[in-house]
Amino acid sequence: MSARAELSTLEASGLVQVAALEPELEYLFRHALVQDAAYSSLLKQDRRTLHRLAAETLITLYPERTHELAGVIGMHYERAGDLAAAAEYLVIAGEQALERFARKEAVSFFDRAEASFAPDDPRIDLRLRAALGAGKVSWSYRGQDEGIARLERALALGESTGDPKIVGDIYFAIAFLRRMRGETVRSSPELKRAVDRAAEIGAARGDPNAQAIPKAFMAIGMMFSGELRQGAAELEEALEVIATEADKVSGAILAGLLTIGLSRLGDFTRAEASLVRARGFAAESGDPIGVLDADIATSALLVERGDIAEGEALATSCAARSEELGAVACAVPANVISGAAHLARNDAAGAQAPLERGEELSRVASMGSFQTLAEGMLGAVRARLGDLVAADVGWKAALERAIATEDRYGEATTLWQRAGARAQASPPDHESALADIDRAAKLFEEMEARPSFARVLRDRARVLRAAGRTDEADGAEQRSKAIATELGLKDFAP
Repeated sequence: MSARAELSTLEASGLVQVAALEPELEYLFRHALVQDAAYSSLLKQDRRTLHRLAAETLITLYPERTHELAGVIGMHYERAGDLAAAAEYLVIAGEQALERFARKEAVSFFDRAEASFAPDDPRIDLRLRAALGAGKVSWSYRGQDEGIARLERALALGESTGDPKIVGDIYFAIAFLRRMRGETVRSSPELKRAVDRAAEIGAARGDPNAQAIPKAFMAIGMMFSGELRQGAAELEEALEVIATEADKVSGAILAGLLTIGLSRLGDFTRAEASLVRARGFAAESGDPIGVLDADIATSALLVERGDIAEGEALATSCAARSEELGAVACAVPANVISGAAHLARNDAAGAQAPLERGEELSRVASMGSFQTLAEGMLGAVRARLGDLVAADVGWKAALERAIATEDRYGEATTLWQRAGARAQASPPDHESALADIDRAAKLFEEMEARPSFARVLRDRARVLRAAGRTDEADGAEQRSKAIATELGLKDFAP
């Protein structure tokens, strides 16, 4: 009896059904239990033989479709016990999944590929490709620590013998993840080495990104440590090169970071231009993560400009979408921005949930700068809700981290939040509040973070007025309103 006749008999018996007629005839078991029973009835050796035959048949019949079918072929080789053959196809399947933006599926393929390599497997480039693919996306769900560890393990095995392009890309990925974790080139020898090696390898290969990449990372470090204007200018220059050479998702992320930096400066015209660019990169990539990053940057711009309700709504939506996608690294800033917007409206109770979620996920994703912001603002929330002990613990942790990582923006924000809570305490502690607010104002002014500086001066005027220092309050208020008018901040009374 032919295979077609046997399949027809099985179909008539109700065990299988036609799944597709084109481009090839395909059958499926009608029920998973039937499939399990049929599979379990085979001896283990017979199963392995059939799985190997299935893999080899797919390769023989469809040589032009092996990339498309790599996941299935890899699975059959795994179950045949040929892990060396499985590894190659699982890496290809992971790369194919990345091209479709199926990130979790990609990570699963790369995990299985890495588990399939024998310790003495000589295919160094294949190992490097598996680590690079996993490192690019696994951090979004599992945090930077895991991504960095995978990439550095791969380099330890194959830096000297691997394809220089792959090695350079791995160093770039390590630099990116370390910077996202809050490290700076000045404070982290590991980050500096990754940036330097990426530049050296790129220069040797004639890669135009060779100088732009380290410049971009230096610029991001400057922005997050408080050198907003210089950092934004250098990131903008680097982005001109990187945008034409790097993948569009990286371009969207960098343009989004530039949008946030320009927004903190109060340079909203350039921030909007950068945002348009981020959205363009995201649209070109087709990756939902790129689109989400652009929306998060939009929410930051809205909140800085004083469109508080609109920014809060978008950030809250981004936080929910991040959870749906499993994108931890996106959920962190979205929740922190949402919490900040609630606090800007004096809604401490509403700020609590997003800030707690942002702080929790920032630890998972090792995003130090956002963890500092979340802890500092959570201190204000807890103080206003009556838990002064927890508030002090949060402020202390935030300030220690900010100083250790040279995060002047996080330090200023934490001092500002602590000042507000102390001014609203019962009884109010005006002197301590003014000490904090004056330090925060000085930091924001030095950073040229003008929207925050205007708002700190407004709060300073309120505290001075409450303390009976009317003349000083009038001066602070006038200066605050002048800056707000110049910038067009929408949360200031006309």
